[in-house]
Amino acid sequence: MKKRYLLVSLIIIILVTSLTLVIIARVVSEDTSGRTVQATESNDASDTPASVNAGTRQQIEEHILKSTIRFYIETWTVKPGESGYGIDTVSGHGTLKDGRYLVTHNHFSTPPPGGSSEQESSDYALVTLTNSDGEALFRGPLSDFEIVWEDPETLVVTHRDSDLFQKLGYVSAEFKEWSSVPLEVGMEVAQVDWDGTTTRVDWTTVHEVSIDDGTPRLVLADGVTLGASGGGIFWQGSHIANNWLQVQALGASGELLDSTTKAALNSAPVAGGPSQIIASN
Repeated sequence: MKKRYLLVSLIIIILVTSLTLVIIARVVSEDTSGRTVQATESNDASDTPASVNAGTRQQIEEHILKSTIRFYIETWTVKPGESGYGIDTVSGHGTLKDGRYLVTHNHFSTPPPGGSSEQESSDYALVTLTNSDGEALFRGPLSDFEIVWEDPETLVVTHRDSDLFQKLGYVSAEFKEWSSVPLEVGMEVAQVDWDGTTTRVDWTTVHEVSIDDGTPRLVLADGVTLGASGGGIFWQGSHIANNWLQVQALGASGELLDSTTKAALNSAPVAGGPSQIIASN
């Protein structure tokens, strides 16, 4: 019998919900050259990573949710001829660092100080911050936020009121640079996800580690809901990465075969304190 080969196509769709969706056909094999490590299927129970006990998990989850900030950015633009307004909304998650910094995916930009000739004067943007239960805690202009550091798939953002996030009841997470973590396939991590209303923590495993080909990243065995972009990935309670891409594998008939998530690992400036960011600028 002749073998049939599936044509593999990559489709990248940028969605308004702020999480990029990558749809691919089932890949039979991938190039694992360089320092990319990929999981292989196994029925050996000994390959299952050791999990933390239920009590420790609960403590970690509670702290993660207290340090996770969900945000909505609504932008109003005057339509041609001043016939009305067009409203664009993006949303995502971020993690509080050092009491005043929000670490998230780079799916939005803040107005530069003093504005810009390229920025439409008719545009106005508002930011809403909510807790893990979806309760709105703050609403204010995007112009009060500033980007202090940007990596290819990560942003570090602050507010003009340095105590804002703490006043709202958020607590800071501990951050680690990727090179300080013993990254390996099969390790267990906690991943921020949500159901469209409330934010939660999922426990999943690392399917692949890639640190020499583009942005250092993980591929996680668990897919996420659109809108979870920027949510943190935690190892032993420490933030090590943020949700970046959702990857879906489809069969020949379009059925969903698998769903995973790519997560951008923390660089030294992202994981370091304010002095590290200043030194890197």
